[in-house]
Amino acid sequence: MTAEQLPPMVELQHLLISAESLEEFFSGLSGVAAATLSERTRSAIDCGITFQEGTRRVTVAGSSPRAVRLDEIEQRIGHGPCVEALRTLAPVLLGDVSSDHRWPSYQQELESQNCRSVLGMPLQIGKDCSAALNFFASSQVFDDQTIKETTAFAGAASQAIRLVLKIKAAQDTAGELRSALESQTPVSIACGILMAQNRCSQKEAMTILRNASKVRNQTLQDLAKEIVTHLSGETPATFFQS
Repeated sequence: MTAEQLPPMVELQHLLISAESLEEFFSGLSGVAAATLSERTRSAIDCGITFQEGTRRVTVAGSSPRAVRLDEIEQRIGHGPCVEALRTLAPVLLGDVSSDHRWPSYQQELESQNCRSVLGMPLQIGKDCSAALNFFASSQVFDDQTIKETTAFAGAASQAIRLVLKIKAAQDTAGELRSALESQTPVSIACGILMAQNRCSQKEAMTILRNASKVRNQTLQDLAKEIVTHLSGETPATFFQS
């Protein structure tokens, strides 16, 4: 069985494991979503992914350049199935641009791009942001059963997005903590040196270090690095348990 033949849920799991960035994950997700609906409808389907924070909406990925272009048209105009799906948190179908006249200016641009039907599918992300899958077809292929199955796929996709965002947040927090520890290490070592040299408390050593940094117009970290390097001949380093 090839990667293209894997069930959608397995594809989502693979994305979670293999994607090395949010951009790569969302690009992969748009591809899996497009392939899933293309197989279901036996028609070529493009998929764009829109994120919304507050009133700001942005296209974050697309299964093809055409998908990105069509998704960005809707975000630029400010209305359409995807925008409505984000507002109502329910699937929104534009069945036929030639007979459904809810969004005339948007539909005119769709016709010029040979896009006849659009399905906006909301994704449940969290209270601070929302997202939607935007599916584009050149014919009328989004029937009730397709919408039902796509809603189930969107539920799984929502869980995957929530998980990958949590992982990203945890990585960011760990990175910030690591940077803080690396920044504090020279200060802690220099403070210990001053405590030994002056037979003083940690608080008194920190006061000496701060006063010296002001007099020399250096940051506390730079002065601490200079003290440690001068004494040991090596640049201070933070050691993390692996």
